[in-house]
Amino acid sequence: MIPSKADPKWAALVKGEVNHRFSSAAASMLFFCLRTKMRSDNSAATLQQCVDEAYAFFAKYERTLQQDIKAIFN
Repeated sequence: MIPSKADPKWAALVKGEVNHRFSSAAASMLFFCLRTKMRSDNSAATLQQCVDEAYAFFAKYERTLQQDIKAIFN
């Protein structure tokens, strides 16, 4: 199960404060793009948009990303 968007680890992932080697190349690319976006605009609105995008990706590919979810959030 995917933790709620309110979990502070989502924001930490997007900001690059949590370094995780993703098992999926697509997830790695997504977080590279999200972190780049955050570096150019670190406003609260951008952070929320990036967290929403990351959460939606994990929700869509939850089965594929089970190992990553366990490693990051447990």
